[in-house]
Amino acid sequence: MSKISVAVIGAGGKMGTRTSRNLAKNTEKYDLMLVENAPKGIESIHERGLEVTPIEEALEKAQVVIFAVPDTLIKKLSAIYVPQLKAGTGFLILDPAAAVAKELSLRDDCTFGVAHPCHPSYFLDQDTLEARMDRFGGDGGKQDIVMSKICGDDQVFALMQETARDMYAAEHAYVMTSEQIAFLEPTLVELLGATCLYAMAETVDEAERRGINRDAAVSFLTGHIYNLSANFLGYIPGKPPVSDACKVAIGLGNRLVLRDDWKEIWKDEVLDKVIATMLHPEDPQI
Repeated sequence: MSKISVAVIGAGGKMGTRTSRNLAKNTEKYDLMLVENAPKGIESIHERGLEVTPIEEALEKAQVVIFAVPDTLIKKLSAIYVPQLKAGTGFLILDPAAAVAKELSLRDDCTFGVAHPCHPSYFLDQDTLEARMDRFGGDGGKQDIVMSKICGDDQVFALMQETARDMYAAEHAYVMTSEQIAFLEPTLVELLGATCLYAMAETVDEAERRGINRDAAVSFLTGHIYNLSANFLGYIPGKPPVSDACKVAIGLGNRLVLRDDWKEIWKDEVLDKVIATMLHPEDPQI
């Protein structure tokens, strides 16, 4: 079987390193080309014992291009590199924001998609301690990914799915629309999840300030979060209800902690404004 030719643009950066690591190990399946122009990025690639490929050569050969550049640069850089793609290329970005905001340059004769990791869930049983310690995923820890086809050919997108599963070492690839991925991130895990978790971390600081042992506070918080997550998401057999006191506290928390209209974050127009602001924080839309 012939190798799959893959180019990673921005291969020396944080995401470029993570997404190319597993592909670089699979030399029997992938002909990997690493593209980078930043001196520190080039140095990072060389430290991994790998070489940098000129962009022209990489785009000429690649069946799949992984665009591992910051979201805020996708508009500018895709306008430069997408016109250079050969017809039939699969072009994979790592976050849906630019696609939803219509800032990603497209072509009718190429296939465009998004692939984003779910990261290892604490509900997944990992095989080893090392895998358990892989918080990001793809380095031993089991995880899933989400993907979307923005436009293009189904067969090419199937090749992009295969590549994405290998580069993230993913168990499953859940395919949906780019807009649905955007509702997962930023809406689900950043606007709500990360905000609440950051508030929890600040509350641990406050507990410590009040004389509560920090290790005790962290153990108490994370143990309860694990238990309550399993309960609310249906992972405890029989789905037992929480205590009446907890229900009362949740109602109070909805008044004292969350805004009454917090579910507005699930409106399409709010998502559009959030993405526009995240991509261009100098011109906030919300």
